[in-house]
Amino acid sequence: MVILEITVAVLLIVVIFLIIRYIQLKSSFEQRVRDWLEKEEERIRRDAIERSARTLSGKALERLIPFLDKFPYNAHDLRWLGDPIDFVIFDGYSEKSPRQIVFCEVKSGESNLNKVQNEIKKLIENKKIGWFEFRI
Repeated sequence: MVILEITVAVLLIVVIFLIIRYIQLKSSFEQRVRDWLEKEEERIRRDAIERSARTLSGKALERLIPFLDKFPYNAHDLRWLGDPIDFVIFDGYSEKSPRQIVFCEVKSGESNLNKVQNEIKKLIENKKIGWFEFRI
């Protein structure tokens, strides 16, 4: 009977030890997860701010492109859309003699047209362009 009591006591001590150790490990793990989430959230916020700043500065710079010496069209012939295409150029408009309409997307570095811009480019290249006049 004494052996049984000692065995039960030892098992009880082991179970209590394991429960305490589990609580400690769980608490430690949860703290590490909280720390990681805090750092990750900070990194995500910094990244979002940087991306936003790049986007805003890019949009501002896009509007200045027509005034560069190497830009081949008269800046007065452009109308800025911004999205999905940056400019529509009415070539010759400022001279009261329009020659052509050009859609212009400004890209820098190695950036590419997005899916919608590629689709618009295909429509233009395939002459899928129309005119709509709405009268009231």
